[in-house]
Amino acid sequence: MRDGDIWLEGWGAYDLVYLFQRPETMPRAVAKAQAEMRPGTWLVSLEFVAAALQPAAVVYASEDRPVWVYRLPFIAVKGSM
Repeated sequence: MRDGDIWLEGWGAYDLVYLFQRPETMPRAVAKAQAEMRPGTWLVSLEFVAAALQPAAVVYASEDRPVWVYRLPFIAVKGSM
């Protein structure tokens, strides 16, 4: 785990990137993950869905706090991307 600016840090060396962002930054996070992360690695988001992607899993931290799990390469939801 590291503390820093996620937009300046390269994601290519990580097997998993965990996000707790705002909904409007999810498209930027997806684009960064697609550009920098390797196949088989994971993008995980607490509460905010990447609407254009099919999640590999959705688990719940609590009843109203979904954790969205995506594995690269991403699978687009039909009609998006």
